[in-house]
Amino acid sequence: MKIRIRSTGMKLSRPISDYLTKKMQRLEKYLFPDNNAEVNLNIEGYRQTAEIIIYSERKTIVTEETSPEIYQSIDKAIDKMGKRLRREKEKKGKR
Repeated sequence: MKIRIRSTGMKLSRPISDYLTKKMQRLEKYLFPDNNAEVNLNIEGYRQTAEIIIYSERKTIVTEETSPEIYQSIDKAIDKMGKRLRREKEKKGKR
């Protein structure tokens, strides 16, 4: 999976990038290797938002989470995306 990270209102540091890449690896078991992911990190005052967009051949899945801490936003968004991907995979299995 290819991951593109964008940041607005902050400089993307190596620890945040490494943390995000490590966490995104948890989602690879639900995806094909040729899927692309885009992560948008945005800081506006005390609101720190992480938005994850996964592009597959038939669908685009988006999750977004906001919290006062960027790491917390990343964790929540990845957990939410994991649940959505798991649900999608279960739907395919039932057909």
